[in-house]
Amino acid sequence: MRQLVFPLLLCVAFFASAQTVDQQIASKHKRLEQIQQESKTILTELEELQMAWIREQLDKLDYPKSSTDYEIVKHSALTLGYAEEHEQAAWVQHVVIPEVEFANVSRTNDFRPDSLVSTGSAVEQDYFLKEILPDGEMKYDGFGYDRGHLAPSADFRWSQKALSESYFYSNMSPQKPEFNRERWAELESWIRTYVIDFKEPVFVVTGPVLKDGLPKQGQDSVSIPAQFYKIVLDLTGDEHKAIAFLMPNDHCAYPVSGYVTSVDEIEKLTGLDFFSSLDDTEEAKLEAMNSIDGWIHSENNEFGEVSPLKPPLPKGYFNTLQAKYKVGEKTNICGTVVATKKSRKEAIYLNFDQKYPRNVFYATIWKNNQNNFSFDPEKEFLGKTICVFGKVEFYNDQARISINREEQVSYWDDVIGEND
Repeated sequence: MRQLVFPLLLCVAFFASAQTVDQQIASKHKRLEQIQQESKTILTELEELQMAWIREQLDKLDYPKSSTDYEIVKHSALTLGYAEEHEQAAWVQHVVIPEVEFANVSRTNDFRPDSLVSTGSAVEQDYFLKEILPDGEMKYDGFGYDRGHLAPSADFRWSQKALSESYFYSNMSPQKPEFNRERWAELESWIRTYVIDFKEPVFVVTGPVLKDGLPKQGQDSVSIPAQFYKIVLDLTGDEHKAIAFLMPNDHCAYPVSGYVTSVDEIEKLTGLDFFSSLDDTEEAKLEAMNSIDGWIHSENNEFGEVSPLKPPLPKGYFNTLQAKYKVGEKTNICGTVVATKKSRKEAIYLNFDQKYPRNVFYATIWKNNQNNFSFDPEKEFLGKTICVFGKVEFYNDQARISINREEQVSYWDDVIGEND
């Protein structure tokens, strides 16, 4: 009998233990649910605080001033000035925050009219028409333009609400697919990369260049702009800076850096007065800036993207963007060598201002001409700003010059020195 008691006690202990583990598991599940709910609540509160902070910053900076009476429309994380005559915003202002790095809210694609526009915003029929065919299929009759975001939806993927509001038709403008999906999208990504790399929020103002006589589309006659601008302002820390971009509503052959301009130039073109709430001295300084320098993190840009040299250059010298207009001529093309490469046939390629395949100009030193150099040109020219003289050719949508000897190359500092 004693022999049966001990195993029986073990069985009782086992089931008692198993029951205790089950209870522990249930308790942990319950605690986890509580933590998840608490986390969800905190994230919601954080999102609301972020939107409140953005609204505060936008109101503090104030909005572009204009002699035209645009309706000011404020949403959770963006503000726009609606141009009723053109059925779109003349400008949209928002803030890109570092939280965009970890944003994971999916696209909503809930395009819809903006009920806050008192005169009524554009609608779906302004961008494409839908017809149900007899067989039940849907036929789409578009106008050849995308519903292009002014403030990009990806900038708001940290908030379901802010993201959804970016799909109001008041934030849309007709954009050619080759523009909207290519260089414009690249510019938007470029700005997010800056915010992520530098961990600094930036103000962004985006808009079409609106004027009389623009072509129209859709039932409400939405204007089709020929150009779009984007302005970026960083007021974090002691080193404030600004940069502006102006792009044609078309295929953009140049790299993003080729479209850099100043806020002053955008103001002249649009009639808008940006950042008037800033101190006059600081406003003047920021709005005159027109260089991409300082906007790209050094860790991501060792001999990377740089701005083409600003024209006018000394007589007889041209930048890389002007090279394609000199095809067939012998002239000097100047820029910064940001990448070099030796091909399988041992030709040396020098990419100017932008790495392949985004560069618009390059120079070639064929193998049989490399002994005409007293140094290794592949190493010597990397990172240097130089001018190359020769006949400009056009090959695979890129301008190029073949260099046969080192006398065809001059350093930019020497060129400037000679023309002082």
